[in-house]
Amino acid sequence: MNQSSRPASTPTPSRRAVGLGTLGVAAAAGLSACGGGSGGGSDSGPARLRFTWWGSDARHEYTQEIIKAFNAENPDVVVEGEFTEWSGYWDRLATSTAANDAPDIIQMDAAYLKSYADRGALLDLSKEDGLDTGDISDDDLALGESDGGLYAVVQGVVPHAIVTNTQILQTAGVPVPDDKTWTWEEYARIGKAVTDAGLPNVYGIQTEGVQGPPMENWAMQFGETLFTEDGGVGLNPDTLASFWEYHLGLAESGAGTPVTLTIERNPTSSALDQSGTATNTVAFAPWWSTQLTALAKASGQPLVLLRPPAQTPGGDPGLYYKASMYWSVSSRTEHPEAAVRFVNYLSTAEAVADLMLTERGIPANPAFRERIVDKLSDTDRAALEYVNSLEDVVNPAPPIPPVGGSSSGEIMTRIGSDVLFGRQSPDAAAQAFVDDLTNEIESA
Repeated sequence: MNQSSRPASTPTPSRRAVGLGTLGVAAAAGLSACGGGSGGGSDSGPARLRFTWWGSDARHEYTQEIIKAFNAENPDVVVEGEFTEWSGYWDRLATSTAANDAPDIIQMDAAYLKSYADRGALLDLSKEDGLDTGDISDDDLALGESDGGLYAVVQGVVPHAIVTNTQILQTAGVPVPDDKTWTWEEYARIGKAVTDAGLPNVYGIQTEGVQGPPMENWAMQFGETLFTEDGGVGLNPDTLASFWEYHLGLAESGAGTPVTLTIERNPTSSALDQSGTATNTVAFAPWWSTQLTALAKASGQPLVLLRPPAQTPGGDPGLYYKASMYWSVSSRTEHPEAAVRFVNYLSTAEAVADLMLTERGIPANPAFRERIVDKLSDTDRAALEYVNSLEDVVNPAPPIPPVGGSSSGEIMTRIGSDVLFGRQSPDAAAQAFVDDLTNEIESA
């Protein structure tokens, strides 16, 4: 990956076995930096740490096993788990942080990282001893940086993909396309051929327009990112308008699903098992690549991962490695050494690799990838192989959302729905999207 994505202001030595001094997180928004709390246990007993994450029951179960393994190896520390679903996670974390009662170790997401880091709520891990990020690339580590500090360690990465139902293609008499050369024009043509084959309730393509990741891939093909390095909106309204125009064309031609199905199947508001991919009613749909296993289980049919189409044959597919999950440490922790030790364990321990596999994304640590490859299901292995196959085309990750930028998904869904239902033109809606997102950032 292109090394230019690493902020020039961040010293390279802070990335590997990190140990550059004492904590120095600036106080902001009512939060003050930790005053040098103890590391491990003391005469009063072991250090007690709270660890919070969101996820499914399966994630909760294996994460508890990871905690047990760590506690057994570190008798001077007791980690206790706190978990919830995504829907309530961020409200709960915001409330506890405002009350100076944040968990010690936090499962973090890119949409919220800068908001917490820039307000002094997270420990700058580049200034802490005991963190060895091993062979994680500089570009992947940079995913957890903000203003020259390292506020989160990436656990997994995930690129987007076009999940493709090969059984539908075979039944429709349509060959699997060459994803290294296909274009959006060809994508529409193939999708129309699938729909025209007349399979009951089957469409070629899942029409898009209300979720952000497919739009970001489209924008990256034009050399644009949703946000700029200085925290502004980097998306040209003309580029967003062209994205909506393309997908309106899919719906109107029949190559893609009707608008009503697009809204119903928006992944942010409907369950995965109700999607067109899971119900075998579309041949092509964009997903995060690590969702392949869940989709294949729901579908019961053979699914493969293809690169998104490009604007020109053999052109840039607009892909990047998104941080699927991070580990952060609260700046208010009373036990920074113990908390960093646990983050280090999550990032490097073989027991973690064996339990987590690819459930939190394709491991950013290459040693984890090598260790787990023979333990994976066919679909998880396919997701890992897909990630490895992109090394020659993947772009540097775009800047993480600034404070206020986490609202981009809600704005995309709201305004995109207006476009698809004809309440706004693509041009007017694109300008409204940029204006609304800019206002959210400036008022945050």
